[in-house]
Amino acid sequence: MSEQYSRRSFLSGVLTCGALSASAVYLLPGGHRPPPVELRLATGADPTGARKLLLAMWNQANPDTPARLTDEIEGGSGDERTRLLTAARNGSADILNLDVVDIPEFAAQKLITPIRLADRNFLTSVKDLHQVADAPDSYWAAPLNTDVGMLFWRNPGTAQPGPVTLSSVLDNADTASFVGQLSPNSSNYNEGFLVNILEHALSVDPDLLSPTGEILFELKPWQKALQPLQEAIEAGKITRSSDENASLDTFVEKKPTFMRNWPVKYRELQQRKDADLLAGKIQVRPLAYGVLGGQSLALVRTCPHPEQAIRFINFMTGTAAQKVLAGHGFAPTLAEAYNDPNLRAVIPHLEAVRGAVENARPRPMHPGYRTFAEVFVDHTARLVRSDPVSTSELTSEFIAAMKAALA
Repeated sequence: MSEQYSRRSFLSGVLTCGALSASAVYLLPGGHRPPPVELRLATGADPTGARKLLLAMWNQANPDTPARLTDEIEGGSGDERTRLLTAARNGSADILNLDVVDIPEFAAQKLITPIRLADRNFLTSVKDLHQVADAPDSYWAAPLNTDVGMLFWRNPGTAQPGPVTLSSVLDNADTASFVGQLSPNSSNYNEGFLVNILEHALSVDPDLLSPTGEILFELKPWQKALQPLQEAIEAGKITRSSDENASLDTFVEKKPTFMRNWPVKYRELQQRKDADLLAGKIQVRPLAYGVLGGQSLALVRTCPHPEQAIRFINFMTGTAAQKVLAGHGFAPTLAEAYNDPNLRAVIPHLEAVRGAVENARPRPMHPGYRTFAEVFVDHTARLVRSDPVSTSELTSEFIAAMKAALA
């Protein structure tokens, strides 16, 4: 059976199951339908089509509670946050698809309200970022999909996937044999740069970022941790791309040995019918210390139909929906999706993704995160600019600025 046919058959089964589940949730006790309402979802763009597919599933099964996209935001993480802040403040959306790092800011500004979710077997690392403190049954947002950096390795020496460190990869790299998101062409793509820098630093010193997202405010460890990256850039080992799409283009066209990217890019390689991928020459391996990402559905505090919105959120984060997202390349948030034999058959590195998510470090979950990110990018970008990097070095101002942002 071809991969394409088996994937289509599997997703059809999942959709059927999901539609049946969704049709059961819109009936109130006594069998009466609720008054017709429209749910408005504000989200970033999704080139995979998975979210629109799930939205269509919901609407088919819930004609009295349809959901629509108010704004599918193109661009990077910066644009998304700004537009979602506006939507929450002016009441033009009922549900927001937030970057996980923006949850504390929206909560601190009282733009979103905690929700109770149906029983969910979320991966622990994901669950911990969303729960309301001292209220284990309440969540500031429901995890829609998670994310973590992975290493794409062309012609690896062993068939067994296992955690790798980026510092060891750079030690063994040749000229232009590594590509990563290390040269953002606008502030919208600073977040990808920040995550890449953090992953390189953690590969040398995992204590720089704790398992709960606390930053180490000591200068020398940061200087030492980023030295291998500086040296690799100076030696010409790294192709620095603006974003994950540019990295993928370089990986396909110039065929470097290594690429740091998100799990969803494996699906894009499949869609491109990449010859090396089809020949089994590309493996996707977990980083020993990746950085946790993802998007989450939050209920806007002023939503006029919270009960219907929560039912929609429950559907979008349920098992059937998670399997659809996984089938489109996203890293799912529920353990059940990783255990599905059909998904394992079409995503050979699925267990590796789960391990990477469970071992990943979160970025600082703090209302001042975006200010921290600006400071972090400003200082570390000087280390990897085009002119000779050996003359650049982090100073005590880097530590002081991070402290101030996260005070």
